[in-house]
Amino acid sequence: MALKAAGDLHNEKRARILSIIDKIRELGVSESVSLPQLVVVGDQSSGKSSLLEGLTGLSFPVASDLCTRFATQIVLRRTPAGEAGAKITIIPGPAAQTNQDLEKKLKGFEKVLGEDQFGSDEFGKVFDEAAAVMGIPGPSTTELENIDKRFSDDILKIELSGPGHNHLSVVDVPGLFHNPTKYQTEEDKAIIRGLIESYITDKRTIILAVMDARNNLANQGVFSMARAADPVGKRTVGIITKCDAVEEGDEAGVIRIAKNQVERLTHGWFAVKNRSTKDIEAGVTIEGRHRREIEFFSGNAPWTQLPKDRVGIRPLKKFLGGLLYDHIRSEFPNVVKDIGQSLSEAEGDLNLLGPSRQTTIDQRRFMNRLVSSYQMEVDNALGGNYDPELNDESPLKLRMHVQNLNDEFALTITIKGHEKVFHKPSGGEDSEYMKLGSSRSGGEDIYAWIRRVYRASRGTELPGTVNPRILERLFRQQSSPWQELASTHVLKVRDAVRAFNNKLLHTIVRDEEVRERLAGHLKRVEEATMSTVDTEFARVLGDERQGILQTVNHYYADTLANIRDERVRARLRGMGLEDETRKAVNVGDVMKRIHLSNEDQAVYDIHDCLKAYYKVALKRFADNIVIQIVERYILGQNGPVRALNADMVNELDEGELLEIAGESFVTASMRNDLAGKVQRFQEALAIAKQAGA
Repeated sequence: MALKAAGDLHNEKRARILSIIDKIRELGVSESVSLPQLVVVGDQSSGKSSLLEGLTGLSFPVASDLCTRFATQIVLRRTPAGEAGAKITIIPGPAAQTNQDLEKKLKGFEKVLGEDQFGSDEFGKVFDEAAAVMGIPGPSTTELENIDKRFSDDILKIELSGPGHNHLSVVDVPGLFHNPTKYQTEEDKAIIRGLIESYITDKRTIILAVMDARNNLANQGVFSMARAADPVGKRTVGIITKCDAVEEGDEAGVIRIAKNQVERLTHGWFAVKNRSTKDIEAGVTIEGRHRREIEFFSGNAPWTQLPKDRVGIRPLKKFLGGLLYDHIRSEFPNVVKDIGQSLSEAEGDLNLLGPSRQTTIDQRRFMNRLVSSYQMEVDNALGGNYDPELNDESPLKLRMHVQNLNDEFALTITIKGHEKVFHKPSGGEDSEYMKLGSSRSGGEDIYAWIRRVYRASRGTELPGTVNPRILERLFRQQSSPWQELASTHVLKVRDAVRAFNNKLLHTIVRDEEVRERLAGHLKRVEEATMSTVDTEFARVLGDERQGILQTVNHYYADTLANIRDERVRARLRGMGLEDETRKAVNVGDVMKRIHLSNEDQAVYDIHDCLKAYYKVALKRFADNIVIQIVERYILGQNGPVRALNADMVNELDEGELLEIAGESFVTASMRNDLAGKVQRFQEALAIAKQAGA
């Protein structure tokens, strides 16, 4: 069911809220904040300009071969007769807001016309002057070749005051055309389509879709665009023009559309009759146009079938005034909320960018604030004090990732760190050191390997004794995978730190150039750290694998004693003697049965000593990698994760400080742009709050 127009549109409250929205739009915040508005769209030659003429009383300049190249906002205000007139200004678009000189130039454009200067010639001149300020072709332009800028995102604002106006504001966008010409290229067509879409896809836009009654609805491109933007027709008002030009016999189809029986719209349809070219040539005035329109719809069948409040410019104008007011009133709380949110975002971005950095003092102050934020985040990350919003994959959970990598390293080096799988005294391979059920270097059993090395290493030692060098040689071979496994772990930790730094810099450093310079500094620190790590890593690895085998850890002796004890018990069990056996035994027989050859005894002793020492050395080596390498160097005070600190800033000379923290033209422009946004949003919020005053 169509929305009913509100009663009296001219009361003070309605005038004030419409004025507030117009003032907010003048501030140029519509790029970030969607504002309630009525937007007139239609194909070229659909009668859109004549419709606007009827709504406003203005005679718009018409260039049949040249499309309008900017949007126009028309604001109507009811004022006493003595205050009638027109004021034309330009609202700078998003592109101009990044150029202070251009924005100032556009805001400086203002033309004031008296009530007797509303003719098309006067407005044509104003349009040309405004287009020149925008840097685009105007209605009088005939040469369009080699033009750098063909369209503008600036808005031409026309404010009309007088006793004959209702309070109303509408935006007119260029008409859609289908066949490119010398003056309207295929590129122009795409730009206009994009401009129309940018307006009608805005959920706070009421679409005034203009239809030429002579053309089939399906052939009018704007309606297909409106249908795509507003599928159920909640935001669309249909307006049928050129009803008097419909061929006899075709009226019934148009009447059905006007009655909302074909393209069903929530706000329904209106039908109007505008001045024809013949009427204009005959000197028919705007008032004459209104009289002829009333006569047409009240005295010509079948148009008399249409409801009186759905035909003619005056019912349409009244309806749109009420519709816009109700629309603004329903959307206004969300508009205020969006302005506040945009202000917070702009202030946040400006704070991240920091104050101006033109002087050395400014630059050092900027760097100190930055490293303070950086170090606080590092402390939180290494202390496990994470933001609850972070997911488990976030690089900023640095301590969690490092701890997980340490656990993974400990497990990996336990199951993959040995060349041969150790045996249990009771027989079979030790599951603690199993690697997919087999030894690393192939099928040779660890006992066979030890026996081979033992035989190949015989020297002057007595039979049954072991050359001390054999254990060192076997241990170096048994621990040979340590270097690769530990090196891989160190590189994974380095990568976690690198990901942390990259993410943190993107979080706290808005300026891309400063971020890149700081990333370069961190990279140099990382390279220096990794060079030191390589040296320390070689030392830690060498201490374990190149020197003599040593430990004072009682764990070695305890482990060896347990292994030997288990080995004796295993032999006794092999004789059928359990631990709790009470039967008498022949000690001599027992000793004969558990006695081993000198070589076997040596092989088992070597295995058990190697196993006991390997366990101690493995734990020590893994701990040293974590503590001596990861914690001391990579995560330590001089490592890449803590490289941005107060000492680093204080040691920078003026040249180095300028190189890192110096402000580029782009950054200065960005700061000015953000400062301008903050100011506009603050002013918009102050204006919006007037509505509740």
